Amino acid sequence: MNTNTHRSAFVGLLLSWPIGLFLVGANMEAPFMTAPIFFALDALYIVAVVVLLRRLGAAGDWSATAFVVAGAGLFASVGFSGPPTAAEPGLMMLNTAALLAVALCLLVTMTAVVVKHRASDAVAAAVPGLLLLVVGTAVYVVNLVARFAVVLSGASGQQAAVEDTAWVAYEYLRGLGGAPDFVTYLLVWLDLLQLGYVATVYVCCAGLARLLRRQGAVSDRVGRGVERAGYALAAVIVLGVTLSAILPRELDVVPAWAVFVASIPFMTTLLPFVLGAAMLSARVNARRFVGLAA
Repeated sequence: MNTNTHRSAFVGLLLSWPIGLFLVGANMEAPFMTAPIFFALDALYIVAVVVLLRRLGAAGDWSATAFVVAGAGLFASVGFSGPPTAAEPGLMMLNTAALLAVALCLLVTMTAVVVKHRASDAVAAAVPGLLLLVVGTAVYVVNLVARFAVVLSGASGQQAAVEDTAWVAYEYLRGLGGAPDFVTYLLVWLDLLQLGYVATVYVCCAGLARLLRRQGAVSDRVGRGVERAGYALAAVIVLGVTLSAILPRELDVVPAWAVFVASIPFMTTLLPFVLGAAMLSARVNARRFVGLAA
């Protein structure tokens, strides 16, 4: 693969993350996005990601491929299911299953990458974040299992009645008026578990980026960028929750919205996606260097 083709494939793969996010958003909100149009675009999206992965030699690195597929697969499946609401129990279960699969995929893949580079002097930078991710994933699984419990117990209607405020950070972090019922209280707790999980993903990605950069598995620029972004996004969640709790209501809307955006489950795939694409790109560069040296 020549340099221009390699660069185009790498950039195209990176762009597929925001394109996937746009596809999901359009299916949820755009009136023109009928089911046939979405299915056609979804199929094209999947084919494009597969082609780009093949051009970057994805078959040679399953962990990098898993990072990319986790994000692209989530967009392809959740885009079909729509927003997770108890008003549509069946679709909410599909959404929940996709989120569970992605969470487990990220945990297994990040663990495998750390184990692979365990002999590195830089592995200490990734282990604390990985341990946090193990805890975060465990509590997130509780969140997801609870969604199944809501449906199986017949409480979908009760959740649907309150989820517009109790299940979105920009509402409940600012304080809900009146005495909450049990379902409201439960949903707020479950969403707080999600906030904690997403923060641990960011911290783990930051440590992983430093490890991979030190090992030469990603470029220095990408590694530093992901590391800084990981810590910055985790800080947005932690500081946003804190400021939303202490600021007066006239001033807490910005931190509450910042937490909401940073903690959307889709965001858990952003930094792993970038790392995966960068890992594949670095492998192509390494093969080219060996070929030139020969």
